[in-house]
Amino acid sequence: MTKSLFYSESLVEQLNNKWKVHYIESGHSFYPQLEIEEARKYIKIWQFNAGTSGRSIWMFVDKENGFCYKPASTKAPAKGVRFGIDHLVNHPEHCDPYGSFLYIR
Repeated sequence: MTKSLFYSESLVEQLNNKWKVHYIESGHSFYPQLEIEEARKYIKIWQFNAGTSGRSIWMFVDKENGFCYKPASTKAPAKGVRFGIDHLVNHPEHCDPYGSFLYIR
């Protein structure tokens, strides 16, 4: 297991737990959840609403160096590094279910 994959799994676990508690306490019947898919060059993190079908790409993580990218499509990331996966694991409060933290400001 690579460092990038380990950190990605850790981030997904943290966010899934945090979002589930928040949404259930807020009275929502559906809540966002993340899942990991390993591709050749990137780790794809997918988002879906628990209890529904369908999913969308949430973020790409480079397997080699742990850089995080905003998705341009389901197959490729947008240009420009947005974060390091180690930073997001240490600061999960930067992440939101909408992926707005991946936009360049």
